[in-house]
Amino acid sequence: MRKILLLFICCLCLNFFSSLNATPRKVIITRHGDKIPGGFCLSLQGLERASAFVHYFSDLNTYQAPPITHIFAASREGKKPYIRCKQTCKPLADYLNIPMNTKYAPDQLTEVANEILTNPKYDDASVLLCWEHNHIPPLIVALGGDDPGTWDDNIFDQVYLLKYKEGKKPQVQKILQQLMYGDRATFSATPSPLPEIAVPCPKDF
Repeated sequence: MRKILLLFICCLCLNFFSSLNATPRKVIITRHGDKIPGGFCLSLQGLERASAFVHYFSDLNTYQAPPITHIFAASREGKKPYIRCKQTCKPLADYLNIPMNTKYAPDQLTEVANEILTNPKYDDASVLLCWEHNHIPPLIVALGGDDPGTWDDNIFDQVYLLKYKEGKKPQVQKILQQLMYGDRATFSATPSPLPEIAVPCPKDF
């Protein structure tokens, strides 16, 4: 009887710990909106792209099957605050009525990947991450995907989509947004946007 009880407890523990691993259905990764060089917040074009993201990410089955239920925006406080990703995601988060997770700095790649891949609440979910471009390739690697190569500084119009299946590496797909004037029609084209227009940065965001 004691052996049966111990075996039952071991099975319960095994099921509990195995449930701690998560396999999201999709992880969507985009860069923040357009910026003024040298600044720490979005340009007018960046704010317009953030507004366009509302229907871009909420209307397309590419991103909404299943619907996006979690949004991460890289953030950092201090003398040089990093708020671009928060500015970019806020219109979409407000529209979907989803709270933004802003706990992670742009370089906390292992930490955010571990959160998404081990917390059961992300299992079979669609998760959106808005991040700093230099850290997006290693973020994809941290999430189990193949290195997609560098993300150039002048590129704001693309998205990476990671599709997961249980026990397999995620499939990584690169997608052109084609949302704003000057966005590329092909990956080989050079962006030709209008000159960036500066707007006052919010003091508290």
